[in-house]
Amino acid sequence: MWILATLLGIILFFIVLLAIPIDLRFFLEKEDNLRSQARVEWLYGLIGKDIKFKKEKAKPKKKKKRKRKWKGNIRPFLALVRTKGFVRQFIRFLKGIRRTATIRELKLDIRIGLDDPADTAMLFAAIAPATFFVDHFSPVDTRVRPDFEHETFRGRFSGDLRVVPIKFIKPTLLFAFSPTTLRAVKSMVMAYRK
Repeated sequence: MWILATLLGIILFFIVLLAIPIDLRFFLEKEDNLRSQARVEWLYGLIGKDIKFKKEKAKPKKKKKRKRKWKGNIRPFLALVRTKGFVRQFIRFLKGIRRTATIRELKLDIRIGLDDPADTAMLFAAIAPATFFVDHFSPVDTRVRPDFEHETFRGRFSGDLRVVPIKFIKPTLLFAFSPTTLRAVKSMVMAYRK
């Protein structure tokens, strides 16, 4: 009897741990150099970890010409994608994962300028409708500005997200054990063995 109580206690303990949200804050800025930073917090900020991305110095390139041969086999991937209904199932999985995250804040502020002002105008004529829809129909605060005087790409992207790990279980299990996914994995394995 005490073994069952201990087992139930351990399961309950892990369920409680998975129900505690994880907060992710990130910041990416491109001025002259690229600067980025992220912080992951758990237990409502009691446990946290800063993640800093370091840009490594570019190594001098050798002038030796090499022919690269890709030795990978693309057939398993194609078999996976070609399975009837797999792409739709995968998109449904991504939507389910997206619903598990709470976007508290997401900001995008960029300035783009091409070498020719006419090219800059054409670029913004093409992306203006997309930025309108992103700004008005999503939680992303978007600001994209043209720079007709200089050739530039500057901006910043920041966000604050909250994810509850236990919410990932349902969409993951529905995706992993759906008949479509199992058929896709089987066809991928068969293509790999050929």
